[in-house]
Amino acid sequence: MNLRSSRSLVAGVFCAVPLILAIPAAAQDDDLGTLVNNALAAMKEEKWPEALALNAQAVERYGKNQPLKLFGPKFGSIYFRKGFCELKLKKWNEAIESFETCYRDFPNPTGSRENPFHKMALLKWGEAAMGAQNWELAISRFQKFLEERDKARDTYPQGAFHTAMAICNFKLGRIPEGNEHLEIAIKNKERFPTPDAAIITGFQELVSAVILKRNEQAFIDFITKNRGDLAIEPYLMQRYSRLFMKLAGDAIGAEMDRAAMALYQFIPSTEAAIDDIKARLKSLGPLATVTDGASTLNRKQLEEDLAALEADRRGKQSAEMITLAATAFLHEKNGNVPGAFSAYRQLELFYPTSEKREDNLFNLVRTSSMVGSTAETQSYAENFVRKFPDSRHIPAVRRLMLSALFYGGNYEGCIEIATPLLDKLKPGSPEHDICLHSLGGSYFYTGQHEKAQPLLDQHVEKYPKSPFALAAAYFRASNLSRLQNWSKAAGLLDEFLKTHPDPAKNIFMPFAIYDRANCHFAEDQMEPALAQISIIEKDFPDSNVIDQAYLLRGNIEQSLDQPEQAEKSYITALQTAEKFRHTAIAGEALYSLIVLLAKPESPRLKDAVTYADQFWKNHAEGSPLRTRVAVAQFPAMSAVGRADEGLGRMRDLVAEMAGNPESSGLEPLINSYTEAYLTKHTPDELKEHYYNFPGIRSADQAARALLRVAVIGVFEGLIKKTEEEDRKRAGTAMIKVLFQELKTDFALKDLSNFILVKVGDYLRTNTATPREALPYYDEALNRDSAEQRFAALLGRADVYGNSPAGADIDKALEDFKKVYTDSEEKSEREFSLYRMVELLIAKKDFVKAAQQAQVYLDREKSGFSKYAPQVGLLLARTFEERKMTDDAMAMYVKVWSAHMGNIKISAPAMKNWMQLSWNRNKTSSDPAVPSDRQGAYEGGARYIELTGRFKDKMIDSDLMLWQEVEKLVQTYEADPGIKSMAEIKREKEEARKTGIRK
Repeated sequence: MNLRSSRSLVAGVFCAVPLILAIPAAAQDDDLGTLVNNALAAMKEEKWPEALALNAQAVERYGKNQPLKLFGPKFGSIYFRKGFCELKLKKWNEAIESFETCYRDFPNPTGSRENPFHKMALLKWGEAAMGAQNWELAISRFQKFLEERDKARDTYPQGAFHTAMAICNFKLGRIPEGNEHLEIAIKNKERFPTPDAAIITGFQELVSAVILKRNEQAFIDFITKNRGDLAIEPYLMQRYSRLFMKLAGDAIGAEMDRAAMALYQFIPSTEAAIDDIKARLKSLGPLATVTDGASTLNRKQLEEDLAALEADRRGKQSAEMITLAATAFLHEKNGNVPGAFSAYRQLELFYPTSEKREDNLFNLVRTSSMVGSTAETQSYAENFVRKFPDSRHIPAVRRLMLSALFYGGNYEGCIEIATPLLDKLKPGSPEHDICLHSLGGSYFYTGQHEKAQPLLDQHVEKYPKSPFALAAAYFRASNLSRLQNWSKAAGLLDEFLKTHPDPAKNIFMPFAIYDRANCHFAEDQMEPALAQISIIEKDFPDSNVIDQAYLLRGNIEQSLDQPEQAEKSYITALQTAEKFRHTAIAGEALYSLIVLLAKPESPRLKDAVTYADQFWKNHAEGSPLRTRVAVAQFPAMSAVGRADEGLGRMRDLVAEMAGNPESSGLEPLINSYTEAYLTKHTPDELKEHYYNFPGIRSADQAARALLRVAVIGVFEGLIKKTEEEDRKRAGTAMIKVLFQELKTDFALKDLSNFILVKVGDYLRTNTATPREALPYYDEALNRDSAEQRFAALLGRADVYGNSPAGADIDKALEDFKKVYTDSEEKSEREFSLYRMVELLIAKKDFVKAAQQAQVYLDREKSGFSKYAPQVGLLLARTFEERKMTDDAMAMYVKVWSAHMGNIKISAPAMKNWMQLSWNRNKTSSDPAVPSDRQGAYEGGARYIELTGRFKDKMIDSDLMLWQEVEKLVQTYEADPGIKSMAEIKREKEEARKTGIRK
């Protein structure tokens, strides 16, 4: 092994020693100086034969007649250089003799360094002995060097030294001693440093020794102890790949499977090695060589390595193919699927023409799906189907791929693979079954509920006996609740729980019960909701949904005005979520507690602060609730003297969100911060603050524009509140200036489409001059880019749609129609169709309005439901306006009976129905069926009775609508021809008593 000389040693070898000055005058000879200088020059040019000849000539001429006495110890340097040249020319025995002479015959007097190479000759003597395979001699010379060297001056390459000692010991069968030195070298490879090539050589000798001794455990112990330090870069390791494969084969032959596997693991894939070499060639730039830590990058060597590897990749390396197959077998046999996958991947990459490629590629698909390598699984599976369409492995490929991805939780990967595959599979086949199930389920788990529903419906209908039938039935019902189709979801959940009542067989039972409780809550059915939650608490206390159940209980109790019970439930939800490490649920529980306790009039404001501090300490990182918590906590923070801290939290979040133009929630956060800031500052101070908001860069155009608009909103509010004309005029003037500055400072052409829509939406929804938003929407729509196109169309349409002018309404209808026709977002299309119905009624085009309303309400075709109550009410009005009284009355009944708890919908529907029924005034010949007028009165009275219990909780606008119905009921009751509810009740009571007497 060639021990690389240290920097000081190399420098010494090539430095001329002033021998001439030490020669007595009578013995001086200019030829010696010339020989020394010429030899040094040749060595510098690495002309080793020429340098050796010159050094040998100097020794021959001047080394025979007592050179020590004549020249002193310095003459030993010539012998050292001679040995150095012999070492370079692999003249091992001659080098041994030269270094021995330098050491033996030219010692330094005490305290002298006339022969600077005296002790270093021992090191090179040992190296020459290694070349001659005289391992014992090499070890003895190395040890003697360590004992005698001048520790300050005789520096040496420690990494290479210990590797050499390890090799010598391994060659002699001394495995523990060799391991000790090799471990020193690799543990300190960065500090010494130790070249990677030296480590590999030492490691190879270790492998040879343990195989020779059949001592597998010694090898495994060494690997286990030093695995991380043995990692070698692929560009270097690939040079030794074939040797490692041979050693691994020898280990398998010696029944050392563990050793063989360990050896295979060190061999890099050809692809990895090629990539690594290319990267290092690129790093060299125009240079031929570069020192990289303990190694030297050599362009010529790297290019040769690259050419050889690419040739191997193109060829048929059957030996490596067998080795890779053996590696895969050993890996999988020992449970290391990723290792097997890596081996099969190399087989596919390097040997695509192998006669066993079909099996290799199938195993590659199988193992890649097991390790969850989504993109590769898709690529390999598609390649397999393309190359081997008639293979017996085809069904297994499809099933394994989707099953592993879905049940491994890789839903995005499952969607990526299943989407293009679904239409290619035969309906009714097992492959179509799992593909449909995994795709629908993946959409469900990733929150893409609109895409999930038709797939889930289809699976339940087509595959009632599928092994995935239980999961599909739950997904379908639960997904509907996510779509807020509460009524239909409730029915399916009830059916699911009835069909699968055994919790031992139904793993989804607690989740289904929770979803059912949520449906009850959404439909104001509080008692049934609490009953479902109690089942979870009693029967499924350890389920994954228990913390959400406690959270839902708190929400229900809070809506029932039971704050103490709600607080207990939220605290239990928090404790349970933290126990299960459900960070998101814990954060939501803390947020709920803060909202509950942080109301300005609450006596528990201090407790709200405690929960807020807990949120920021333990649950804020990455939480989507940060902005809401920052807003909710402010009254409490202000009450306990920490208002500046609360403002600072909101201010920092505004600045943070401003840096990301795609952040949602920036507008409401600015609004909340504005309100909080004004509790401590004046509007003028707010204006100054917002114009120079800390942390917001000049490039954060959206945030800066929104802040300006918020200032406008504040001054608009001041105008509304004041009764003083002077202040109104001053405020109006200020707003005009602010708008002018907004337009001046933010040129429309410089704003992105996202910012244009953002500012336009704010101007439209938060100011008294919504038409100021139109230039922003127009600018976005006039550009070639399609970004934010539909958002801009919706905004512009809303502005025009709120205008009384017929021309503006036509423009709004045109924009809404474009969105409805072209958008791929269901929510945008649904809102547009709803608004089109409204606007057609505003134009008094009741026929077309009715047609569009019926399109919306055909849920099977449209899939729409969000605005169904409003659209139903509008459809009833179109009938009424066209004097289609019977149709109008039937529609009003359908609306108020289905949405009784939604007062702003049910109250107008009830009132209009009552009036139509009263005016129609049909009599009834059936005693069991009341006349129109009596029926109108009784229907309204029951409505008032059923909804009256919520009267105290109604918002003012809803209460006014409810009171209109109440007043109409009272009016009808006063009519002499109407039998009041009291009279009806009294008659029923008398009839009951008469019936008892009889």
